[in-house]
Amino acid sequence: MLKVAVVILVIMLVYAGIYSLMNIIAPKLMIGSAFKSVAGKALGDVEDAGYLRALSGERRTVGLFALTTTIAGFFVLFAGFRKGQQWAWWSFLVVGGIAWLWGVIWAIVTADKVNMPFEIIGLVLFLVGILIPIKAFFAKKQA
Repeated sequence: MLKVAVVILVIMLVYAGIYSLMNIIAPKLMIGSAFKSVAGKALGDVEDAGYLRALSGERRTVGLFALTTTIAGFFVLFAGFRKGQQWAWWSFLVVGGIAWLWGVIWAIVTADKVNMPFEIIGLVLFLVGILIPIKAFFAKKQA
């Protein structure tokens, strides 16, 4: 099951990388839905160009952090997870859990219809990828 989990996590990390790039390349598209539900108006209705530039810059920064985390995830996956090392499983649980779960919660709270499907798909891939091989990481070792 560990090999299957590694494949699922590779898919999840590639997916996360693409999602990160979308936030870097098209930040206004990724912000629009949440902005409308929170602010009560469309992002295009904002007349202050400096505000939009700052908001887009922040979204790009978040995308960049997500992309670097995704790259680090590949290192953890191939350096430890695929070898069944517990530290790698815990790394995925903590980092991936915070990232995907927070994304889903935030999308629900803000009624963000654009990002919510992305976040839910990522969370499902993540959970399947770390839960399938759980016995490989925490099976009792025979003396």
